[in-house]
Amino acid sequence: MSANKLYNPDQSAVNTRWIEPWTEAFRAQRDVGLQLPINFHTTPAVSLAQACFTNNQYEHNAFQKCFSNLLAVGFRQFTVDTYWDPLRSVWSLCPVELPQSNEDSSDEGALPVATGPTVVPTTNRLSADTPLSTVEIPPQLGKRQETLTSAPASAESSPGSTNAVSSTPSSSSTSSTSAATPTIIDFPTPNGPPLLQIGSYNCTSLMTLDLLTGIIEDFLEITATTTDAEITMFTFNVHAASSITDPDAPASNLAQDQLPEDGQLLSDVLQGNLSDNTLTPNALGDQRANLNSSWYDVDWSNRPLIGYYDDSKNADGQLFTQSGWPTEAFMEFKQLRRVVVSYGTIDPQMDKYNFGPDLEYVFPPGTIIDEQSVSIGSDGRVTSGCLFASSDNTLTSTRNSSWALADAPSFDISATPDFQSTIPSITNLTACGITPFLNQTLANTTADKNPLPYAAYVHSTLWTFAPGQPLNSSGEGDDTNDNRCVVMMKSPYPQRWRIEDCNQRHRVACHDPRQPYNWRVSDDSTYYANAEGYCRDPYQFSVPHTALENSHLYSAWQAAAPGEDALYINMNSLSVPDCWVIGLNATCPYLPTTDTNRTRIVVVPTVAAVIIFLLAVLTFFIKCAANRRENKRGRKRRLVDGWEYEGVPS
Repeated sequence: MSANKLYNPDQSAVNTRWIEPWTEAFRAQRDVGLQLPINFHTTPAVSLAQACFTNNQYEHNAFQKCFSNLLAVGFRQFTVDTYWDPLRSVWSLCPVELPQSNEDSSDEGALPVATGPTVVPTTNRLSADTPLSTVEIPPQLGKRQETLTSAPASAESSPGSTNAVSSTPSSSSTSSTSAATPTIIDFPTPNGPPLLQIGSYNCTSLMTLDLLTGIIEDFLEITATTTDAEITMFTFNVHAASSITDPDAPASNLAQDQLPEDGQLLSDVLQGNLSDNTLTPNALGDQRANLNSSWYDVDWSNRPLIGYYDDSKNADGQLFTQSGWPTEAFMEFKQLRRVVVSYGTIDPQMDKYNFGPDLEYVFPPGTIIDEQSVSIGSDGRVTSGCLFASSDNTLTSTRNSSWALADAPSFDISATPDFQSTIPSITNLTACGITPFLNQTLANTTADKNPLPYAAYVHSTLWTFAPGQPLNSSGEGDDTNDNRCVVMMKSPYPQRWRIEDCNQRHRVACHDPRQPYNWRVSDDSTYYANAEGYCRDPYQFSVPHTALENSHLYSAWQAAAPGEDALYINMNSLSVPDCWVIGLNATCPYLPTTDTNRTRIVVVPTVAAVIIFLLAVLTFFIKCAANRRENKRGRKRRLVDGWEYEGVPS
């Protein structure tokens, strides 16, 4: 990967997601849900505070690696704590105010500064592919300034800093420093600005929202292919940064003149790198108001699935919906939008902040998260709060999985997990139609030091192919039916999928397309080629589109054929080996079929050929425009707070 890219994951993280069979499993799961409104997807979700910032360490090299690794292993929903720093007038990822510049420390009345040793990268990593990926904080940071006595014990507060207030620190502080003015300890780093200890926090000035959005922008560009594109969602919790003079104390209310002005709003920062990729509230409103010119203005095979939202006609005869969301296919491959941004919690210290202009770009709090109350037993089973009920064949208000999310329970995981095993609680939450939210640090390490436990978590959210599936079907013999079809199984991975010889006889999964959760199993067994004729009208041979649909199918199968261990679902790779498509006559449009890197150029099976052609043309022009834009602005995007950010060489 280019050294000037901000998205720069470890190869060990990439290998858990972007090589076979994992890349095929994740792509197949995306493809079966392309016609599904995005609010019914279950996606791996994580809190950056727990995955990247344990022990209050906010260093830019470590964060770049951590966030890149989380994206690489497959997390697609993030909760981000961002802090308005009135001293620097920036949206920061560090919970405490930082000096406006290093020179400020020498001004009369400024806080005292002590210089510590240079921070060096740790060698204690499981994957030390990249230097400077993780910073080992010197012991002095844990001891305050007892060992650094070159600065006076106290000094006058810097002018204007007494009114700068803070939010409650995101993690517990070891001690309060409110009784005395803190000393800033400056630890030089070999790449970028120094690491500053201020109270309980250790931060560099590059830890701003600009860095986060720059990483996202690079990630979106690198994965801007029909095989790799997916929706990524962000929920921003808004805080005020702790006062530099009292870093561990709770916040006071910010005065109006301390708050962001026009051009500094949260939406201004987000639009700086992500405006071309984001679904906005205004755009969603326009799409809902006239479905005939938006979600229904597509090839019939790409129209939204029936039953996931209601539509009505207005006085002009236009179809509209009050609360629906676009499908992933519409967002990614027609609108070329891949990001959804929402507010989460907003601290009362920010009450005077003008959120109005932001709401043209950022969705209001609670829009993309519907927190569920669940109980989980010690064996990982969901004992209450599951959205699955075998008696509910339609989407009801009590079984509505729209944006459903619940905190994952605490669990232990090895630093070197077995990817052939799954985390029961995470798998079961997903099967209940609920997105499991990771709000803990795994294996006592952040994702920059070791991404493997986080990858194992993401793998446990797969509800389609079983671990190790789909097996490579390209060299399984001369018969084109060998291991080219897909079945659901009961063991060793209940309700997960594996590949099967299409000449085997099994019962068939039949779905009523008018009711999302209405599944039946054929009375008799047959070959895959004859499967369509074994479903009675109005049922059709089909494939589950969501984890909850998958659970309903499994329940129907258990009731109809308790002694059988394979059930045909409507997915195959008969056209091209290892390209899993929906439908007997579906083709996989590789370009060409003999390309040795065909997994990078396979297009979405359900997207019509004309759309594919248009996308190829659009991609060409978009790439050209992006190159011109990059050349035009030169190094501008890589400059954060005046520092030239070259990234970490791979």
